[in-house]
Amino acid sequence: MNWLPASLQDLVYLGIFLGPFVQEDAAVLAAASLSVNEMRPTILIYAVILAGLITSDLWKYWMGWAALRYPKARAFAEKKHVADWRDRINRHLALTILISRFVPFSRIPAYIACGFFGVKYWRYCLYIAFTAFLYVSAVFLVCHLIGEVMGEQLRWLIPIAGFSFLIGYLLFRRFGHKKDDSSQDDIFSEN
Repeated sequence: MNWLPASLQDLVYLGIFLGPFVQEDAAVLAAASLSVNEMRPTILIYAVILAGLITSDLWKYWMGWAALRYPKARAFAEKKHVADWRDRINRHLALTILISRFVPFSRIPAYIACGFFGVKYWRYCLYIAFTAFLYVSAVFLVCHLIGEVMGEQLRWLIPIAGFSFLIGYLLFRRFGHKKDDSSQDDIFSEN
């Protein structure tokens, strides 16, 4: 970070905090990479990315809650199969949020569903904070372990390897499965 003017070096923390609002996985991986390469104090980077991740997830609840202001959304929420999902999510909230934290492409729908289904906000906040702590801790742990194994000269490869793995995994999830249209239910159908 010596290439940045001293007055701008602390803006790195703002970027770390705002990163999860753009892309959570990449932001956490970037923060862990900065930490491994000792560009900033690890505990401070950890605290800032954790606060950013929690904050970026908390507001998503309110999108689902706000949707209930519309009559069509309320009518949709009263359908039997939707009410069954509401009961399942309320009954298994911790598991729902834990699974959605670690399964790509499931976070935002799950978090919006929590607001849409009226999950108590304090419970939502508690589980979001807990799962964010688990997720950030796991990524930092893996990156630091890899950094120790690779040694000082090869630490710069961690961000490249991490982002390559992330992009490969997301591409595999997006394009690697054959879609069987007959097995997918359309929850937005007028049935």
